[in-house]
Formats: sequence, C-alpha cells, structure tokens
Amino acid sequence: MAACTDRTLAIYLFIVCSTIAVTNVSTTDFTWREWWKPTVIYQIYPRSFMDSDGDGVGDLQGIISRLEYFPEICVDSIWLSPIYESPMADFGYDVSDFKNIDPIFGTLDDFDAMIIKMHQLGLKLIMDFVPNHSSDKHDWFLESMKSKDASNEYRDFYVWKDPKEGCNDPVTDEPENCLPNNWVSVFSGSRVQEEMDSVLRFWFDRGVDGMRVDAIRHMYEDESYADEPVNPDYTPPPDEDKPQYDSLLHTMTADLPELHDVIEGWRSEIFEKYSTEPNYRFMVTETYDTPSKLVLYYGTEENPQADYPFNFQLIMLTEDTLSGTEVHRLVDDWMVSTPQGKWPNWVVGNHDNNRIGDKLGYQYKRAANILNLLLPGTPTTYYGEEIGMEDIWVSYNDTQDPYAKNNPCCWEEYTRDPERSPMQWDATENSGFSTANKTWLPVNEKYLLGLNVEDQRKDPRSALNMYKKLTELRKIAPALQTNNLTYLIVNEQIFSFLRIPNEKDASHNSYLITINFSNEPSTDDYASNVNNRNLAFVGNVGAITVSSDMDRNGRLVDLTSVDLKPGEALVIETMTVPSSARRHTFLNLTLIAALILVAYYFTN
Repeated sequence: MAACTDRTLAIYLFIVCSTIAVTNVSTTDFTWREWWKPTVIYQIYPRSFMDSDGDGVGDLQGIISRLEYFPEICVDSIWLSPIYESPMADFGYDVSDFKNIDPIFGTLDDFDAMIIKMHQLGLKLIMDFVPNHSSDKHDWFLESMKSKDASNEYRDFYVWKDPKEGCNDPVTDEPENCLPNNWVSVFSGSRVQEEMDSVLRFWFDRGVDGMRVDAIRHMYEDESYADEPVNPDYTPPPDEDKPQYDSLLHTMTADLPELHDVIEGWRSEIFEKYSTEPNYRFMVTETYDTPSKLVLYYGTEENPQADYPFNFQLIMLTEDTLSGTEVHRLVDDWMVSTPQGKWPNWVVGNHDNNRIGDKLGYQYKRAANILNLLLPGTPTTYYGEEIGMEDIWVSYNDTQDPYAKNNPCCWEEYTRDPERSPMQWDATENSGFSTANKTWLPVNEKYLLGLNVEDQRKDPRSALNMYKKLTELRKIAPALQTNNLTYLIVNEQIFSFLRIPNEKDASHNSYLITINFSNEPSTDDYASNVNNRNLAFVGNVGAITVSSDMDRNGRLVDLTSVDLKPGEALVIETMTVPSSARRHTFLNLTLIAALILVAYYFTN
C-alpha cells in the first residue's frame, strides 16, 4: 500500500522547484482554522461503503476496516451521510433520534471507535446535520401531536395547521379539499423545523470536526401559510399522478431571510465556541440554488455563517450540455459570485445525482476528476469516483429509494438507487463489499472487469492511480493551494486554465490544465494565448505531470502546439513569467533542464 506522499516524488519536486524558481515561492500557510481549505472531502454513503456483519448493508465497523484507504489516496476529510436512528423512510434523512446511531449501522461505541481511529490517521469527520425536519416516529413529534394544550412542552416543536374551510372530514375527504395549502415537500413527506443546538453540542462533544447542514433553504416557512404560485416552466413527466416539488415556485417555503439569522447564531454560539486550537469546527451548507443566492450563506466578515455553501454548478452538466464554453460558464459564474476573501468549492457527484460517466459520457469520467480536483478551492469526491464507478439499473420491484416508490408512474425519473450501489473493492464476491447472499442494492458487475480498487492499485494507468497523482500534487504544489485562476483557451471543444502560486511573483512554477470536452481531437497554441494575459511560458515548453489516460506522463510538450484526444485532459507543469521577462535566455535553459528531470522522473 503506497503512502500518500511519495518521498522520492517530494525530493524530486524540491529539486525541480529549487532549480527553476528565480524568486522565493512558498506554499500557502494554512492555519489550524483552515484545515478544510487544502483538503479533499470524500463522501461516504454508509449503506454502500463496507458491510462488516454480512447483512448486505454497510455499517460503521465496515468503515473502520477501510480507513487506511484514505491516507493512501491523499484524502484528509470524510463526510458521512446520515447514520442517525431512523425508520429509514428516506434512508436516514428522516431522523427519529438525533443523538443515537441506527442499529443498522452500529452503536455509539462503534461511532466513538471510528472517530478515534480517524483522528489517529489524521482524518477529519464531517457529519450530516438535518435541522429542517424529523421522522414522524421521533419522540418530539409523537408528544407534539397529543395536544395543543399549554402544558404540552412539545406543542410548538412542529407547525400544526387546521384544514381548509369546507373540509368535512380530514380523514375521509380528498386531500386537496382538506390540506391547509398547496405546499409540496421535496420528497413528498411531512415538514418540520426545530431548534437543534443541543444536537450540535452532543456530536461536537464526541469529537466531530464539522457539519454539513442539510436542506438549509427550507428551514423557515412563511407564517401566512398562503398557497405557492405555479411554476410556469415546469414540464411534468408523462403520467405524473401527483403534484411534484418543482411544479411550484417556493416563495413561501424557501430562502426566507430568518434562516440566515439561525446560521449566524450557530456559527457564533456553537461552532466558534467549540473551535479551540487545533480543533476548528467546519460548516458547509447544502441546497441547490443559483450562485448569487448561495453565496449569501458565506455571511459577512462581521457576521460569518458557513465556511462555504456547497457549489453544485458542475453537477448541472449533462451529456447534452457538455462543452468547453458551458464548463467555463458554470465555473466562472461561481468564481465571480464568490465574495472577496472567501474560499470556493466544487462537486461533480453525490448520492442524489447520476454518476459522472453516466451523465457526461464514459470518456469524460477522468477529465471530470481532474477538473474537480484542480480548480481552486476544496473538492468533494463521492465514493467510487476515484475508480470511475458507474450507475446500476434497478427494476421497480427491487427499487429501494422512497422518492421513486412514491412516484410509481415515473419512478425511473426519480430514482436515486443507480448512484448508490455498493463500493467496489476487489474482484471477489460482491466486490469485497459484503459476504451476504444479497446486498441491499446490486453491485455493478463491472467490478469483475477491473472496475475495483484492488485491480486498479496494480495498474499504473488506472483511474485510481490518476486520482492519487492528482491528490498528491495538491499536497505539494504551491500553485494548487491558492485562489488564483487564469482562463486560457476556452471554446466549444476546450476548457483550459492556469494555476500559479502567487501572481505578484516575478516567476512561477505553474500548472496548465486543459481538457477536450468534444468528440474531436484538437491542436492549440497555448503560448500565444497566455501572452494575451501579460504572461509567457519560459521556453514555451512544459512537462506532462498527469494525463487522463496516464499514457503521456513525463513527456515534454511544445506549448505552441498541444494535441488532445477527445475526452482527454492534461496537467502540464511549466514556468510562467511576466511577458517582459520572456527573453531571459538563462531562465529558458534552466526551465528546459528542469523539465528534462520531470520527464525522467515520470518515465522511470
């Protein structure tokens, strides 16, 4: 098992950087409060990661057994989808006890053992925090529904609203005649909000390093309870038999300004009070919205809120929309919207969206990882993306996702089972995930064709080894530890950008990242393009540090004529200087000598 940072690689990079740098370029010094900036966050869907007891469902002991995998792939932070006690009507997002572990996953003792081992390995743990709603099996709900009497301390934990006028019998009448309004839940279930301070304190006391605040935009509803307007842009799937969330404009149930006051309170009264050196408590908020609305969750310097809101721009890409110009639009929308001094982040997949290859086309899976990991900011990896996992197909009779079961008319439109299949560890039965006769969801049969961790460890050209080279590079390259982003060639075929350590330096050990998002090969002049940014590539030469197919690593490349195959991405190490300095012959010769060392390292 290889270590995250190869000592030989570190020595080599020290030599190269010392050779070609003409000014002192140092790695950004992240403080103890900023551990989340240079990290890679890895999302574990607990049901699907590793099963330790043979029941076909992943659990905490299974996660414990696989923790050494993360230092191997240079991942420092793990985000765990819900493991709270739950009737599993929505696989853990319907919580019946916010301070306990569901028996499917284990016990609090298992949780404590897991976080102890994580911290021993230098890993951070981020949990899901679900403040917007609970299960109707939660003790709070059961007590609240008993009476509205003032003596019932739980009466206001939930919002109770009488039926519409004209409803004769709320039990037997048609729902549309009795429901208080036309509001529709995201997942067709009940809605509720609750003050959750004690829940945060409970898990921070157990050592949790951060929280992902789920569905934050829905936390407040308008107290008028008025109907929401119809969404004129909504096109229902064929045979839709009930109102869907997207059929309305959510003017009464989303994005109410009061929710920002709550986040500010959590930040100042809980997260900050638990943030004592060296244990900063990290917060990321989750909701799908436009960049201009999402960036409000950063708060202000005077009243900070989340460290960042999840940025789902890249998740919006599909095979039909994929192009260099569209990727540029989505990236730039976020970078332009991000407030000065705030940190960006990127996500290309999660438990609610089809996997990368199935959305974009299989030839772009590796390119998407390069994009996600090398844009400025913090990337999130959904489990299995590092080996190129793909969706499965599940029949309606075998469907597990409640969202799909609630919509039998068009279940394939709504099911999220395909992207939640078990992690593919090796080529043994059930891909090494479980010894059960039947796993909770089927394993993708491609695990038998090399689409698993163990086989890819042995293959130097695998997706996993490409991922490891990228995460290693993030650790040691100053250019990849800043917010600097310079676009180069952008057109329908190509999206490319330059990462440099510090734009005020006289010269930079830089990385050119270029991706061909088309079905046709390309040849482009990046040297002329960078001149338009008042920069120059010394010697107009670079060394390919990582190629998406892992077949061109170490080769020198003429930056006036770079060839890319369809779907190919290249990470090219070079040196940039201000355009006025490009005539310095010494710099040219020094860079070429250094790049020869680069090529030698990667080919040997």
